[in-house]
Amino acid sequence: MLYWYYDDLMTAESPDDGNRSTPSPGRPRDGRIDAAIISATRELIVETGYSALSLSAIAARAGTTTAAIYRRWSGKAQLVHEAVLSAESIPAPDGSGDVREDIRALVETVRAMFDSPEVRLALPGLIADTVADPQVHTMMIARLAGNLTAFESRFGQGRRDDDQLPMLAEVVAGTAIFRILIRHDAALDDTWVDEMTELITERWPHPTA
Repeated sequence: MLYWYYDDLMTAESPDDGNRSTPSPGRPRDGRIDAAIISATRELIVETGYSALSLSAIAARAGTTTAAIYRRWSGKAQLVHEAVLSAESIPAPDGSGDVREDIRALVETVRAMFDSPEVRLALPGLIADTVADPQVHTMMIARLAGNLTAFESRFGQGRRDDDQLPMLAEVVAGTAIFRILIRHDAALDDTWVDEMTELITERWPHPTA
């Protein structure tokens, strides 16, 4: 831990304005510090919740400094967003040709994105802060869109202005978010997946022969 603290202080990055995620030229950033900060953020969200989470507590847990955090993220909202929402696109299974199975795959993907303790605890406060931070808002939309892109080709041709997929994705993701925000004890379990799948499939236009 002390090595990470010293090593980061020696980087040629200036923490004066607290609004950057790209380091200035100098020694390469130590990826171990990044990983320690992300890990500490996830742990502390589960322990304290989002509103009580502080950058000083994260720095102490990670064995670094708040200046090191500000050299990497613009603030708490951006850090938490990166820590709790996976940056990797969740792959969709190969299209089966069965509309119900493809829609269920979409619902399962949304559940995988949101059904973790740290996401559940962070989401209410993170959404509130995201509204006030255009940069984090853009990051959140881009990450959601990236995770759902794999499903576009399953419900017709490429994305069009009148394509139903964006609305379908909004319905599923919006339902999951609403459930987390309003019904804190409601699980995104297999029953939820089954009910969402049936609800959508019953109203989805089946292809004609």
